[in-house]
Amino acid sequence: MTYVHPQDDRFGRKVGGHRYKKWKPPEPLAVTILKLTAVGIAVIMSPPLLINAMKAYLNYKIDEARYYEYIDKKRIQNSLRYLKRKHFIAFPGKGKFTITKTGRARLDRINIDQIIVKRVPWDGKWRLLTFDIPEEKESKRDYFRRRLKEIGFYHFQRSVFIIPYPCRLEINTMCEELDIEANIHLITADSFEGDDELKSFFRLE
Repeated sequence: MTYVHPQDDRFGRKVGGHRYKKWKPPEPLAVTILKLTAVGIAVIMSPPLLINAMKAYLNYKIDEARYYEYIDKKRIQNSLRYLKRKHFIAFPGKGKFTITKTGRARLDRINIDQIIVKRVPWDGKWRLLTFDIPEEKESKRDYFRRRLKEIGFYHFQRSVFIIPYPCRLEINTMCEELDIEANIHLITADSFEGDDELKSFFRLE
């Protein structure tokens, strides 16, 4: 049996000599509401309607009993207040809400945060990514650079990142979300002299 540290909050209390993993929702409730608002579904402040919309959005890939227990009127109202406080949603009319420009920007970041690059058998080629993002997009540039490192790119030079795995689809998605397509160049190159450090970094040998 796998050892579970007593302070590991992913698990509940010990029952019958075992500690079972706690049930967790597919994603934070506020994120689900924001996504539904962006596509025009969650626009009415009615907890029953929101619950049904969330179930449909999640395609029933949930434990329905647990989800109904988790999503209650209080949690929905708290999530709406949080989204309003962060200026992610606005209330143009009584009982209705819409996503704001700030909310859409936040949603873009959430989508990008979920992107990963799969580690597949190396085909002997490198993917070199270069960018020249202007100063007026400094926050996007810093965020993009951070995400590249998080998904496994090697920071080769100031604005040059390298990875040995196919990633064009993932990079295109990130660039579209951030509106920086014109500032990014992704090049596929064969092995080059002096790439031993990269092979070691990615454990390709």
